Amino acid sequence: MQIAPAHAQQPVSTSSPGEVLPYDEKEAQRIDRMLMCPVCPAETIDQAQVEYSKQMRRVVREMLAQGSSQDEILDFFAERYGPQVLAAPPKSGLNLLAWIVPVVAVFAVIAGGLLVIRSMVKRPSWPHGRDAATGEELPAEEGLEEYLAIVDQETSG
Repeated sequence: MQIAPAHAQQPVSTSSPGEVLPYDEKEAQRIDRMLMCPVCPAETIDQAQVEYSKQMRRVVREMLAQGSSQDEILDFFAERYGPQVLAAPPKSGLNLLAWIVPVVAVFAVIAGGLLVIRSMVKRPSWPHGRDAATGEELPAEEGLEEYLAIVDQETSG
């Protein structure tokens, strides 16, 4: 009885009986992380354990074994399931907004925060006696006589 040697380093796929074709398992796993499971919400096919995802993983490996490139495999699934099967939207056309808007939004928030901080540092705070409408310096006691008289009455009282 002869035992065939195990090929632990080189995963294989059988496309037809007796025919063994090698493929790169790391590449297959990378592609698995790029494809969303059509039946599992927010899971890629490498995470999902439903039969549908298992079948998709087998197709990825068969296509790699047949010499298909990553782009060809992703295009194959996008043609059948639509662009929503891709974990990351393509970086072209209208989908380019999905890549640009978050970056622009982060920079806008940072710039806005810096402007607010800058204006707070330059502007004197309330008790310094400037008229809010004109920005002119107010006398320190102007308009306070009546208030101070009421405070004196209440506290001496």
